[in-house]
Amino acid sequence: MTDGTPPAVFTEIAEHWRPAPAVAEEVLPPWPAAALAALLGADPPAEDGGALPPLWHEVYLRDRPRIADLGEDGHPSGGPLLPPIPRRRRMFGGGRIIVHAPLRIGERVRRTSAVRSVRVRHGSSGWLLLVTERHVFEAGGRLRVEDERDIVYRMPGDVRGAGAGAGVVRVGVGDESATGTASAAEAPAPILRLDADERLLMLVSALTYNPHRIHYDRDYATRVEGHPGLVVHGPLLAFEGIEAARRIDGRYPDRVDYRLTAAAHPGAPVDFAAAPADGPGDGPIRTEPGSVRIGGRQGGRLCIRVDAAWDGAAGAGAGAVSPPE
Repeated sequence: MTDGTPPAVFTEIAEHWRPAPAVAEEVLPPWPAAALAALLGADPPAEDGGALPPLWHEVYLRDRPRIADLGEDGHPSGGPLLPPIPRRRRMFGGGRIIVHAPLRIGERVRRTSAVRSVRVRHGSSGWLLLVTERHVFEAGGRLRVEDERDIVYRMPGDVRGAGAGAGVVRVGVGDESATGTASAAEAPAPILRLDADERLLMLVSALTYNPHRIHYDRDYATRVEGHPGLVVHGPLLAFEGIEAARRIDGRYPDRVDYRLTAAAHPGAPVDFAAAPADGPGDGPIRTEPGSVRIGGRQGGRLCIRVDAAWDGAAGAGAGAVSPPE
């Protein structure tokens, strides 16, 4: 394999792998949302019909693989939406959410999950297989939430570096290098600050049934996947970016577009602040009146970019969100 030729398994999957949709259903009990609220330092939704903020469905309808079914990295060896790649390396790249109406505690919710697109790209860390998943949440016979997320898969040989001195692995879709840095003088005042330590990472992994070892196994994270330390969960960064948007407007947004641009690690805070809505890759949400861009930075490095909008297409009953091309 050379830089000009993607792995044969990536090409085969991009051309032919189209798994059947997977369906899950359950009544939403109050305790997962209450546990998440405790981790985030937020007020929990009311136990009887309380509305879930955007992305809080992350703690519900979780797959529960057996230990015997987990691979080397902690993820399941196989599953409905997992591409058949031996010893694959998986990272969360970002996603898009539309809230037509919030999910509520006590409702029976049906989630239908499917693969929307599969693409092969070459980035600074080698060849990437980009899988966009689409998750549709329905309750009471109505479409409530659409959640698309971009998952980045790499071959084991393309995970470069080892040990505590290894460089940051960028996980944004397209593996672009536009992580950005800002000096203390240039950075705007933070709206909120995330101080993630090993205790928080362990509890988030447990609450979301996420067995990926980069979040709790330091030796694996550094020696096998080449991170300089444990990795803060992408959804945890997204939770905080959405909360920062709420603090600006006073309401949770109807639509969110978030992208992880660099890994964040315990040991230094991630500051979330309003950011200019211009620059490479801007799209529809970022140009709408009433929208806001939030940047989450660790030591001046941009780790996540969150774009949020209110009273837009979601309020008008818009259709599916679309991934970036």
